[in-house]
Amino acid sequence: MGLNLNNIYQRPYVVQDRKNLVKRKQDEENSAAKARQEEQSSSNSKSRGLQYVDNQPKVTPAYQKAPYEVYNANLSYNTGVNSLSQTDLRSSNINIAQILKDFKNTAAAIGTPAELNEEVNGYLSLIQAQVTKDNPNVRLIKSNLKNASTILDSYISQTLNKESKVVENWVDALFLQQIDFKYNEDDINPQFLVKFPKGSTEQEEIAQTKAVPEPQPEPDPEEVPAVKTTAMPQDKELKSLFIKSKKLAFANEPAKAIETFEKALSRASEIGDTETGAKIFFEVGKIYDDHDYYAQALKSYNKSIKGTTDNNIKTKAHYSIGQIYDEVNQIKPALDHYYSSVAYGGESGNLAAQSASLTKMGNIYTDMYEQNAFDYLTTADELAQETDNSKVKGYVATSLAKAYDKFGEPQEALKSYHKAVKYYSDADSPLKVAQSYKEAADIMLDYNCPNKAKGLLQKAQKYARLTDDINLMNEINEQLENFAA
Repeated sequence: MGLNLNNIYQRPYVVQDRKNLVKRKQDEENSAAKARQEEQSSSNSKSRGLQYVDNQPKVTPAYQKAPYEVYNANLSYNTGVNSLSQTDLRSSNINIAQILKDFKNTAAAIGTPAELNEEVNGYLSLIQAQVTKDNPNVRLIKSNLKNASTILDSYISQTLNKESKVVENWVDALFLQQIDFKYNEDDINPQFLVKFPKGSTEQEEIAQTKAVPEPQPEPDPEEVPAVKTTAMPQDKELKSLFIKSKKLAFANEPAKAIETFEKALSRASEIGDTETGAKIFFEVGKIYDDHDYYAQALKSYNKSIKGTTDNNIKTKAHYSIGQIYDEVNQIKPALDHYYSSVAYGGESGNLAAQSASLTKMGNIYTDMYEQNAFDYLTTADELAQETDNSKVKGYVATSLAKAYDKFGEPQEALKSYHKAVKYYSDADSPLKVAQSYKEAADIMLDYNCPNKAKGLLQKAQKYARLTDDINLMNEINEQLENFAA
């Protein structure tokens, strides 16, 4: 069952008439190019850190030079990075515990102001949380080290009134080593030990970094909420097969999951359990949907709808079908299925699902630049307010904000983003909070309010650190660096 892209109402592309739109597009392209360049650099043995060692004059790091009184400390490397040969760099081993300790000591020794030190410790806390895991996210660790080094270098540059990248270059050189990312404070490599004169750090107590909670999967506001859980099958064999299939799907083994679901479907047919059969079709549809096999997903979702009397299943299936058509820009069938989802959601008393579907419809009309978008979005908001589902409330608020922004009502857009921040905070969704703050900052920039935009970006940065979204963190950091420049 394929997708017919002919004779369908197409969603027009509308260009906003704003002087900053072109600049924002250029910034996005530059940001993407920079990210690709950094990723390529990190995988290349001739990395930036090695270039610094091989090609630059052998100079003393900036924070070892006079005036020492600037930092109240005289730092020195026992065997400085600049004096090591290329062979030494590639063969040396260093534990992440030593890197973190030296990083914190460096921040303290140069007299980093409290507000900047808090930012640095925020990044180091994320690293601390990773290195205590069995399989640390190396990419996230490196990204946070780079972000923290940028903060210290910025402070050094401002203090000396001269650009400095000494900490960043030190970090780059460390990335060339055989780093053990399994935290072990007893594993010390004296070759890379940063030494401080006695008493240089005694005046400032170094804060002990506390590990942040392990990040949890972000709630998906676009997944239609269920009003109740459909009862598990009573047949033991069918129940066992169904649970096994769900576990395989969760473990991202789609082929095995579908194969096991087929066995469950045969068992359901054998005992005449049509409701469980319909639920199996829905779950199979989700697997195909998640892997972009739209034709197979549509077929499974439709079988799910035809085989069940459960309005909750019909609500979710129609919503999922609507999303597929929405994603491929087939507007009429998308709206039809969203409307059906609203209807069945009403039958089952699922206000959150009705709100989500109405929001989807409102977003379509927003993209088409049709004013009736607000009819759907305001109704969705009213229904969401009758629930205790914070992530749906946040999703509606964000959609309203984007609609107000598109129709040239920035004040209303900012109010909606403010609500979205509150709702997503209640839903414990730092990623969505960060995105909402960033979108609000973009509006402030569009309307030439740089100071307010900077404040919003700093809040976005705070929440972005609590996520694994490296691209978002880099994008926010780059925007903040532009303010400093």
